[in-house]
Amino acid sequence: MKKLFTLILLSIVIDFSANAQALPNPGFENWTAGSGYDNPNNWSTLNSSTSFLGIVTVTKSTDAHSGTYSLRGETKFIGAPFNQAAPALVTTGTINTTTQLIEGGIAYTLRPDSVAGWMKYAPVNIDTGYIEVLLMNANATDTVARARFDQPVAAAEWFRFSAPLEYFSSANPELSRVILLPSSGYSPVVGSVVQFDDLEFVFTTGIDDNRAKYSFTVYPNPATEELFIKNPLAETARMQVYDVTGKKVNELSVGLNTTRINISTYTSGIYLYTFTDNNSAILHTGKFAVTR
Repeated sequence: MKKLFTLILLSIVIDFSANAQALPNPGFENWTAGSGYDNPNNWSTLNSSTSFLGIVTVTKSTDAHSGTYSLRGETKFIGAPFNQAAPALVTTGTINTTTQLIEGGIAYTLRPDSVAGWMKYAPVNIDTGYIEVLLMNANATDTVARARFDQPVAAAEWFRFSAPLEYFSSANPELSRVILLPSSGYSPVVGSVVQFDDLEFVFTTGIDDNRAKYSFTVYPNPATEELFIKNPLAETARMQVYDVTGKKVNELSVGLNTTRINISTYTSGIYLYTFTDNNSAILHTGKFAVTR
């Protein structure tokens, strides 16, 4: 049993075993009930191994950025005879408690520019919550790209984060693995809480991996001085623009038909955008570049 809580301190081995092309259950709306716990569909946690001790580190929360639920992870203390902290490990792989490895993952052959989503964080003392993404070859012997976003300070309100994928190879990936944690894997702090919602891969073209429900058009891409938005709805929408660090740089109302935005004050780089309706539900997300 003690091996269970050292999983994240050890080397990770991944096998090619799934066939999806996007992040599974990205809004954490779907959960399956276990004995004394719920698990997010298509994600692995340690709940099934700790619940018999009365410890559940991953739960569904009704405090959601959009929809009904978000994922909540909390580092908890496991008493005697183990006497150690158990971070809320969440992964798209399969946790093998016998070999102390994470196996499997999600088949993935695209080359997104970044991973993004929404997050809240309540650390205790000095701690760091994070999301990490690896894109790899089928045998997990070569890392094609890696992204990681660390949140070392408290964030009481939902904020959009973004982490660029750094590519080490020109090859297309064949496997993706995602890990979510509320605490540093090497020195977890009991009581640290993280929440995640609406995860996605983002592409420069503005076509995201969740296949947006509404075809907002943002052009030109890349842009220099002005940006034009075509709104397909019969009502206004809200557009939020973020830089690659997740900092909001603009928020505006997008009317019917075509809206023009002056971006002459934007520095060169990549920007992410999100369109939401009047109930803050996400309608479309994407990305554009500014060049000078």
